Amino acid sequence: MKFMAILFLLWANLSQAKVIGKVTNALSEEWLNEVKVINVRNGAVSFTNEYGAFSIDAIASDQLTFSLQGFDSEIRSVPSNKLIYVSLEPYEFQDTGSLNSFLSTGGKTDQTLASTPASAIVITQAEINKFGYQTIKEVLNHISGLYLVEEYSWTGSGPNVGVRGYVSSGVNNGLLIMINGVTQYEDYWGQFPLSRIDIPVPAITRVEVVRGPMSVTYGNQALLGTINIITRTDSSELNDASIDQVGFSLNNESDSRFAAKLSYEGNTNHTLTFGASFEAGKFDTKSLNTGNEFASEYGGSLSGQSFFLGISSNYRKNLVLTANLSQSKKGILADLRFASEHFGRLSGRQYADINGSNLSMSYRHPWWDGAAQTKVTFGYYSHNSMQDYSAGGVTYGFASYRSKAMQLEWDLSINGDKLFHLPVNVRFGGQSRRALDLHTTFDIGTEVPSVIDRYIALDHDDTLDTHSLFFQFDYRFDDKWLIDLGVRAERVSGYQMVFGCKNAIEICKSSTHSKVPLSVYEKKADVAALATEYTPKAALIYLSNSDSVYKVIYGVGARNPSFGQNADAIESESIDPFTREKVKSVEFIYLNQFNDDSIDLAINSQLGIYYSKLNNLIVRQGLKSFARTGASKGIEVAAEITWNRLFARVGFNYYRTEDFRIDLQIPASPHRLAQLKIGKTFTDELSGGLSLRLIDRMYNSFSECNPQASCKYINPERPYTRKVWLVDTAFTKSKIWGTPVSAQFGVKNLFNTDHRYPITSNNAWLEQGFPAEPRQIFMSFKYQL
Repeated sequence: MKFMAILFLLWANLSQAKVIGKVTNALSEEWLNEVKVINVRNGAVSFTNEYGAFSIDAIASDQLTFSLQGFDSEIRSVPSNKLIYVSLEPYEFQDTGSLNSFLSTGGKTDQTLASTPASAIVITQAEINKFGYQTIKEVLNHISGLYLVEEYSWTGSGPNVGVRGYVSSGVNNGLLIMINGVTQYEDYWGQFPLSRIDIPVPAITRVEVVRGPMSVTYGNQALLGTINIITRTDSSELNDASIDQVGFSLNNESDSRFAAKLSYEGNTNHTLTFGASFEAGKFDTKSLNTGNEFASEYGGSLSGQSFFLGISSNYRKNLVLTANLSQSKKGILADLRFASEHFGRLSGRQYADINGSNLSMSYRHPWWDGAAQTKVTFGYYSHNSMQDYSAGGVTYGFASYRSKAMQLEWDLSINGDKLFHLPVNVRFGGQSRRALDLHTTFDIGTEVPSVIDRYIALDHDDTLDTHSLFFQFDYRFDDKWLIDLGVRAERVSGYQMVFGCKNAIEICKSSTHSKVPLSVYEKKADVAALATEYTPKAALIYLSNSDSVYKVIYGVGARNPSFGQNADAIESESIDPFTREKVKSVEFIYLNQFNDDSIDLAINSQLGIYYSKLNNLIVRQGLKSFARTGASKGIEVAAEITWNRLFARVGFNYYRTEDFRIDLQIPASPHRLAQLKIGKTFTDELSGGLSLRLIDRMYNSFSECNPQASCKYINPERPYTRKVWLVDTAFTKSKIWGTPVSAQFGVKNLFNTDHRYPITSNNAWLEQGFPAEPRQIFMSFKYQL
């Protein structure tokens, strides 16, 4: 009898096995208390304790539901090891404008919009879907306060993003662009090539944009602001439980795109992103107003294609791997008449083959029950680009450049409220980046003397090192006042450049200052170290009530001149390398939210006024570059409205930029930008979006410029583009014939408005700028897995 009782107890114990686990906040990673856990099979109920832990009667493969007010619910299957870790996302993660919405970019840690010491705007996956954006360039072009200028530069890097009245001297070397918090920086030119960062739009969860200097948080790459493209799992109400999907889109310009996003969630979480595209890039050659000779050499299109593969994995939110591989082939037009002093006249089509890989691995560890956290991140970054020059179907030369770098970051954050019962948070750390290989090669045959195997490189025994330390803390005086202070100290090592070539012809002797006719010649030039630069930031935030916030922010941004820019300076008439670009900015921000639950109305608004002074801003004119000093001031107004099934976003930006040395309008700097976007959900399966944008006229780059005097615009008879209004529309139908397939139809630039980019020194031979956004009729399809 005793034997039977023992067997019964063992059977009962095995049949009612316990499953244990923990539940955390997906954004702050803090433990969640009072989360309700239900076993769907047997109805067992449990709640998490103050440490986020729970125990419940369940066996492998049982379905458990996790719910807590203010968070999205989750359903998970019990794994065979009966250990389960769950992260719940707060509703506010989908809310982009309320004071309680979360932002990860403004302070590098998750903060609410109310407490973030920055001017920020967020675009979610739901908004991207509703308005039918097909590329990351379209997403950025529809963010209030941003505008794009495509130069079709010889580097093939893609469009340059302007913010607050300024575009960078190179392609996006003033705006830090990240994917899941990982920088996409290229070290030779110090740029962020958008043509290579062609992340598939269906994979994007949200895009966070911070306007204003962010060097204290991110270092010298964030002179004018940051863009963080996030692809991790989203729980938008417009999606089913699974976000896995594949998609395909095409338009009347013969452009096509394919995208896929696959994910796995458990003790380890993985998100795989894949994208491929082909763009025909068709232009009417007559619309460019070029000579007949050039037009015949050019042909009818600048086709391009891209490939992107990304993976984001983590183990229990502590060990995180982020990697992306990308390749892009982009058609470029080139007429180097402005460089005839060196190269003679080159004209015709060229192609830029760009490929790169970015790998980042980080480990974070909590201490003292989550009161402190350490994080260490190591990254490896590689970029290669090759350009083929051709005319009349004949390839006559090529150019290439490459860069490789490693980066190590570490930081320690302390929650003073948990550790010392003080309303203070402290964060400090450091960053070291080492460029290992910087190299460019020219091999171009022209009518006047040839350039054969000419190169510029970082000495193979040398490295370019950047080291920095930062300290930030915020202190909350009471429920209304918060002060946020920070400073970063950054130093750049000196290094040696090598200028070399074979067959020491005139151009080789000129560029290397050689007086000896050697068959192979190298000249080394020293670039001095940059002294330690201190970039401070201070913010005073006042929460007048639960619906209104005032911010006053002072920030300093700094950007180190790139290897390529210093090489240009050494080769020009002046052999002095550039110093740091700096911006000092003061801004006032007012945030307000209004909610009326009785009519389901929510209005989130933002008003910003700023003044920025820019010192030593590098300006490129032809093959020469020089530094200038100026200022920018403006007003930024934005509002986001939701009412029942209606969504609207309104934005207006007014800028005034100036150069202290010349009394001319700054090139590529619109005075006014405005947008109105309206989205309507008609039924559970049908929605539509309409957007209206104003882009003010922009002046061309300078054709001639004396650093000590005035300048002249390219094409002075028509030195600026037209002011344009652009209308886009899109309609989406989901669950077609009851299947998990959705289709979208839309038109970009509905009225085919003649919208052009301004002419820059990279395409100074044009009489009009390149067409920017011709009318496109597109269709896309998505299959929910």
